[in-house]
Amino acid sequence: MDLDGTLLNSRGEVSEGNRRAMTSASARGVQFAVVTGRRIHSARPFVEKIPVPVVLITSNGAVIGTSAGDILHRNFLPRAVACRVVGATPDFRPYTVAIFDVPGRGQVTMQDCAVPEGPLGWYLRNAPQCLLRVPALEAAIATDPVQIMFGGPPERIEPAEVLLRRSPVAEFIQLTWTKYLERDVSILDVMNRGCSKGVALKLWAERCGIDSSEVMAIGDNFNDLEMLHFAGQPVLMANHSPGLDQNGWPRTLSNDQDGVAAAIDAYVLG
Repeated sequence: MDLDGTLLNSRGEVSEGNRRAMTSASARGVQFAVVTGRRIHSARPFVEKIPVPVVLITSNGAVIGTSAGDILHRNFLPRAVACRVVGATPDFRPYTVAIFDVPGRGQVTMQDCAVPEGPLGWYLRNAPQCLLRVPALEAAIATDPVQIMFGGPPERIEPAEVLLRRSPVAEFIQLTWTKYLERDVSILDVMNRGCSKGVALKLWAERCGIDSSEVMAIGDNFNDLEMLHFAGQPVLMANHSPGLDQNGWPRTLSNDQDGVAAAIDAYVLG
């Protein structure tokens, strides 16, 4: 299941109803994976509040780990590819972020020209201890980043996708959208080629000996598409992003109505 907009309600909480349903399902042998676009350091505090064992698939599939901190798999964007992505998109520098798998400051690296209407404003409010601002972003990419991210108003960010798909670097990258149109925010994640929530979920399921037909996936946004396609039982949240419901997938309740619990009751416990 996805985290934001799915397991978490609009107050950023795992509801008591969702906890109860997960506890009941876990007692019957069901395994859980939180599959999110968040960094593992950002997702772990939420997962620690879940009363059952949970595998963490973070950064849109780039990292598979446990809530205890063990890392089972990494699929980062190669440094040379990341530099080419940044070099191909100079006009988007105020909205560009390099994400690194390091503790503390530098997890989130942005250029000095970053503007508050982009990811800078969110990180200043929610994770200032992780933010590093540098004179030149390309020069700061000294190791493989987890990903490169572009975020901000859709009309500012969407042209970056067109530019990257026409660039020679296109064959080395995976582009993933997360759209919050009601907030006038879109996020374009640039991952290593073949890196997605679906690929990571498939890898985890295979390691556990679980067939895709035995997997239920619950999501609400475009970065959930690959895992929804992989799962034998895909389920959309009622609050899903417009345009995501083109496959006739069943819907559960919204994230403020314990939609995860309702899906568990309907398709697992039921």
